[in-house]
Amino acid sequence: MTGWTYLPLLVAAVASFFVDALALPRGGWRRPTSAVLLHLTCVGFIACVALALTRRPIACACVVLAFPALMAAVSNAKYASLREPFVFTDLSLFAQAVAHPRLYLPFLKISTILGAVSGVLILIFAFTIESALPVSVAPAALALAIACVVIAYGLATVLPLSLDPAKDQTRCGFLPVFIAYLLNGWRPSAFRAFERVASVGPYVKGERPHATPDVIVIQSESFFDVRTLPASIHGAVLSHYDAACRECVVHGDLRVPAWGANTMRSEFALLTGLRASQLGYARFYPYAFVRRHCPSLAGWFRRAGYATTAIHPYFADFFGRNRVFPLLQFDRFVSIDAFKDASRAGPYVSDAAVLDRIIAELETPRTRPSFIFAMTMENHGPLHLETVEPGEASRYHAMGDDPEWQDLTVYLRHLANANAMLGRLLEYLRTRGRDTILCFYGDHVPALPKVFDRLGGVSGHSNYFIWRNFGDRPALRKLETVDLLGAAMLRVMESAARQNPVTAMSRDIA
Repeated sequence: MTGWTYLPLLVAAVASFFVDALALPRGGWRRPTSAVLLHLTCVGFIACVALALTRRPIACACVVLAFPALMAAVSNAKYASLREPFVFTDLSLFAQAVAHPRLYLPFLKISTILGAVSGVLILIFAFTIESALPVSVAPAALALAIACVVIAYGLATVLPLSLDPAKDQTRCGFLPVFIAYLLNGWRPSAFRAFERVASVGPYVKGERPHATPDVIVIQSESFFDVRTLPASIHGAVLSHYDAACRECVVHGDLRVPAWGANTMRSEFALLTGLRASQLGYARFYPYAFVRRHCPSLAGWFRRAGYATTAIHPYFADFFGRNRVFPLLQFDRFVSIDAFKDASRAGPYVSDAAVLDRIIAELETPRTRPSFIFAMTMENHGPLHLETVEPGEASRYHAMGDDPEWQDLTVYLRHLANANAMLGRLLEYLRTRGRDTILCFYGDHVPALPKVFDRLGGVSGHSNYFIWRNFGDRPALRKLETVDLLGAAMLRVMESAARQNPVTAMSRDIA
C-alpha cells in the first residue's frame, strides 16, 4: 500500500468544490477561509466513514462526490419552487416525504432521480472491482472521522452567517452553510435561545377581556390577491373577498415568512406573535423547537375563558401538529379523522367542508366563547398534477388554454372555491346572533415557479383582513407582518367593549 492508494480521495476532495458549485443560488469562488476549511472537514468526514465501512478508496471517492451532488440536486429542486435552498431542518421532513410522497416527490426532476440511480450503480460497480484495504484501516479512519466532527463544530461557530440561506450560500457555498446550520441549529443552546424568546412573547400575560365575542381565524392555503399579477385575471374570482375588505376593520397585503410552502412558519408567527428574525435557527421549522408549553394566542384565549380549537383537514402528525398544538394551549385538534366523509376538491378536503366544520363548532351548545383556528388544505400543491377541462381557463382568466397556464388555472379554480367559502361564511356571520370576529389571511403565495417566472412581479406577500359582525370600525393601522394579526384582533375586542360596555358580555352563547 503506497501513498497513491488514497489519490482518488484527494481528487474527489478537490472535485467536490465543483460539485458544490452546482447548488443554486451560486456565488463566486472567493469564500471565507472558515468556509473552505469546513467544506474540506465535511468531505473528510464522509471519506473517513465510507473508508471505515468499505476500505475501498475508489468507492469512497464516489461517495465523496455523490453526497454533495445529491444534496445539491435536492436543494435545487426546492429552490426552484420555494426560492430557498435545502436547510438542515428539511432533514426532519424526509419521514414526511415517505409518508406523504405526493407533497414532495413531484417537485424532483426526472434527471435528479436518474442521476441518483446512476450514482448508486457507479458506486456498486466501484465497490465490486476494487480490492479492500487491510482491516487496520477502519479504526484509523473512524478516529479521523471523530476528529473531523470536533473540528467541524469549531468551524461552524466562526462561519459568518446571516441565517438567510440564499445569502449565506452565495458567500460561503452550499455544503459549508448546510453543515454549519445543522451543527449550530441542533445545539442545546439554540433550543434554550428559542425558549427564552418564546417565554417573553406578546401573549405571556393578559387580563380577562371586557368583551368575549367568538373569534375565528382562517389560514387559507396559498391565498393571495392574484389579481396583482400582470395578467388578465377576472376580478370576480375574489368578489366575496372584496366585499369583506369593504366591510372590514382593516385589510391589506401581508409579509409572511414563507414562499410556496412551509406553512407552519406563518402559522407559528400568527399563533405566537413572534417574528422569524427573533427565532434564530428555529425560524426554519419552529414546531421542531417547541418542546414545552409555549405562550400563544390560543393560550391567551384559554386564560380568558375561551374554548380553543384547531382545525386542519390533514393528517394530525404532519409537521408534528398533534404534539405541538397541546403545547400551544389548544383544547382540541380536529384533523383528517373528522373529515372522512367530507367533500374533496382535487386530492384534498374542500374549503367548503372546512367551513361546514367551523359552523358546526359554532353551533354546538356550549358555555364558553370559542376561539377557532382553522387551516384549509384545498389549494395545496403540487398543482401541476391536477387536470384542466377544455375551456375551463376562460372562467378565471383571459390568457387562453395554453398548457403553460394550466397550473394557474388550477390555482384559480381552488382560489374561487376559497372565495365561495368566504362568501358563505360572511353571510352566516352577518345574521348570526352572537358577536364574532373573523381574521382571514394567506399563509404564503402558491408554488407556481413557471407561472411566476413568466409573469414576474410577485412580491411574495399574502393578503389578510379582520372583520366583525358588530359595532363600528375602530381606527387600526394597516398591518405589515403576520405576527401582528393576533394583537390586532385583541384590539378589536377591546374597542368593542369601549363602544358598548353595557352589552359587551350580554349576548347569549349559541
